Amino acid sequence: MIELQDIVKTKRELLGRETYSRSPINYSAGMAEDQKERYIQYFAEQNQDLRLTSDAMKLVLEDFMAQMKDLKSQVSSMESKHADLENRLSEEHKLRKSAERKIKSLQERLDYAHQERFGDRRQKIQSKAKTSDSDRRKEKDDYDGTDDTLRTDSVGHAPSQEVKESSKKERDLSNRPDGYKRMGVVGEAIEHPSDLTKFPGRIIERRMVRVFSFRTFLMEECFEMVHYAEPGKKPKWGYFPSEGHPEVVTNFEGTKATPEFLQAIAYEVYVKNVTFGFLHQWLTDMGMTISKNTLHNWLTKGKTYLDEQVCVLKSISLEKDSIVNCDETWCKVRKYDHYKKCYIWVLVNKARKTAIFFYEITDFLGDAELKSIMSDGYNAYVFISNELKSGRFKDTVHQVCMSHAKNKFVKASNQGGEPTAERFSEILKEFFMRDRKYDDAGLTPKERFQERQSLETKELLIELRSLLDSEQSKDSEFRSRYYREALNYLNRFWKEIFAYLDDGELPINNNLAERTIRKLTTQRNNSLHYGSDAGADMATTYHSVIGTVKLHGSSIWNFIGTFFKNIFNGCRDYVNMVPDKITWAASQC
Repeated sequence: MIELQDIVKTKRELLGRETYSRSPINYSAGMAEDQKERYIQYFAEQNQDLRLTSDAMKLVLEDFMAQMKDLKSQVSSMESKHADLENRLSEEHKLRKSAERKIKSLQERLDYAHQERFGDRRQKIQSKAKTSDSDRRKEKDDYDGTDDTLRTDSVGHAPSQEVKESSKKERDLSNRPDGYKRMGVVGEAIEHPSDLTKFPGRIIERRMVRVFSFRTFLMEECFEMVHYAEPGKKPKWGYFPSEGHPEVVTNFEGTKATPEFLQAIAYEVYVKNVTFGFLHQWLTDMGMTISKNTLHNWLTKGKTYLDEQVCVLKSISLEKDSIVNCDETWCKVRKYDHYKKCYIWVLVNKARKTAIFFYEITDFLGDAELKSIMSDGYNAYVFISNELKSGRFKDTVHQVCMSHAKNKFVKASNQGGEPTAERFSEILKEFFMRDRKYDDAGLTPKERFQERQSLETKELLIELRSLLDSEQSKDSEFRSRYYREALNYLNRFWKEIFAYLDDGELPINNNLAERTIRKLTTQRNNSLHYGSDAGADMATTYHSVIGTVKLHGSSIWNFIGTFFKNIFNGCRDYVNMVPDKITWAASQC
């Protein structure tokens, strides 16, 4: 409207200028008086008509402006309603997305539960604890390298999920041995020949038939002690064996058991995972009267000497420039009127074939100058990282197990239904396959390093990094939580996971430590808890020896028996009583 007024004003000024420049025109010149009156009357009527028309236009304009005002009011109201509808639509959109995420999560849980209950035996998740409980393994599975997924308050136990494999997958026979050992027993067999004079006819063929017998029995031995006095000396007790009887009293120092008996109960408890209650019941059934506390005290006496052995093994494990693997498991320990969740750690040195267990020790590395230490991402973030940041560990390479990263992507593919996750697991699996080929070929550390730095390996690494960056740049709102955890985990520990590529001696995963600590986990499941801190500490001592012997591929039964016999015979050469030297030490005692 304002623009129209401006145009009219401009036009009027132009017209006025044109009129002013011309000579005025006398329209009544030459007219008679009556003509002039009629002419004036005509203009007066025209003027009146124009005035009426103008007033009518003003009224129309007023009506039009009133309508425009109403329309503006209606438009404003509609705009307000439109904004309100947009807000409501946005809220509904958010609610729909939230519902879709919840549906997806519930579907994942349903698939998970269905697989656990109805899946193939190899694919089942074996859960023995209450669903409300969660163990450190579950904490590790949920941890993706971020603070949001960090939990350390669990008390129970829920074993980790096994990787689901297709039932149609071909069996891997690459590890099948070329031959099989024949059944037999170490040592000379006892032969029972036939009396050939008793045969009623002609002998066609003779052969030995193998039979294996196992004889377990308890025997009580009494040694007659004599209290005597030599001339000029104080009286004392002594044993003077008769012919055909033991030369000395054969009880282990501080107990009423022989070294063989101590060997048997230690093997039952810490190798066969028999609880003290079952051990006591077994001995009672065989006719022995003894208390559980007595059995515990005898094992404690054996621990006194094994602790010295463990100190030697620890010094070997943490030698300068050693490469170690570490892992932990939780346990319940009775504290007066309640139970406390505690942790037992293991350090494994593959090169020196040693495994050391620690109970509730935070500074378990001590002042060791290690070349590298391998762990999972959870322990790396929560426990070890602060130690490795100190000055004494500035040169130590910190590794994170690649198997954990791969398993997270396998879980994201199987349970989360993420198609891209399968490509991640395939690439990570290829790294494992390459290292397995290096093992089969028997490559030296130098040759292994060259292969790890090859063009093919770097191409795999570049593809994996590119895929990771691409997936992280995408909208993650509708992703499975398993997939998000896997991506975050790989990104957070990228440097630590692939640190092994820079050295031919470094391992690719932490499976060695996890296999070593699994034995103690099995014992925990059987015994449920330790009765005291001393009981948990004793378990670490025995398992340190057992784990080390297993790494050497030796007989645990023979080692424990030989060790206790050496102690009984007065041998204290712990340096030479390690698994690979104990036979020599026994011959010197």
